[in-house]
Amino acid sequence: MDTNQSTAEREAEITGKPPRILPRRTEEVLAPAREVLAKISGAASGQTSPVSDEHIPEMLLTAMCHRELFERLVEVSLLLLKAPSLSLRDRQLVILRTSWLRQVPYIWGEHVSVSKKLGLSGEDIEQVIAGSSSPHWSEHEAALLKATEELVENSMISDDTWDQLARRLDEKQLFELPVLVGQFSTVGYFQNALRIPLSPGNEGLNSR
Repeated sequence: MDTNQSTAEREAEITGKPPRILPRRTEEVLAPAREVLAKISGAASGQTSPVSDEHIPEMLLTAMCHRELFERLVEVSLLLLKAPSLSLRDRQLVILRTSWLRQVPYIWGEHVSVSKKLGLSGEDIEQVIAGSSSPHWSEHEAALLKATEELVENSMISDDTWDQLARRLDEKQLFELPVLVGQFSTVGYFQNALRIPLSPGNEGLNSR
C-alpha cells in the first residue's frame, strides 16, 4: 500500500469498484461452498448446522473458481482456528495487525468483529492500528505486533524481537506465528486482487 494513501482511497481502490471475478450460484459451486461454510461455522461455534444458500458469502462463491486450491487454504485456516497453539488474544492481535498493514478491508472488518466477541476492547483495536510502539501493550504483546510488522516489511523476525517472544512462547507457538501472518497475507492478496465485496455488516477498514 502507498503510505500516503488514505483509508477512503484504499477502500475505493478495492471495494469501490466491481469485482474482477463474479461469484457463481450454480449447484456445482453452491454444494462445495455449503460444505466449506459448514466447516468454518462449526470450527468457530463448536457445532455444525445446515447452511442456507442465501447466507453463503460472495467471497466463498468467488473463490470456488479454483476449488482445489481454495479448499487447501481453508484447511490451513481451520487448523489455525480449531487448534491454535497461540492464545486467542495473541492470535487476534497478529491477524488484526497483519490485515491492517496489508490494508485488507475484508479481513480487517471481519476480525474486528471476531476480536470484540473474544474480549478485545475498542481501545485494543485502535492501538493495533498504532502498532508495536504504542505504550498500550505489554512487552509480550508489543513483541507480537513487532514480529508481525517485521514479517510484513522484511519477511524476517529480528533477534531482539525473537528473544522477547521466546520468553513466553514455546517452539510450536513460535512456528505458528509466521505461518499465521503468511496465511492471512495470502487470503488478503486474493480478496484484494479480486475486489471481493464486503459481507453485510462488514465496514472494512472503518471497522472499530
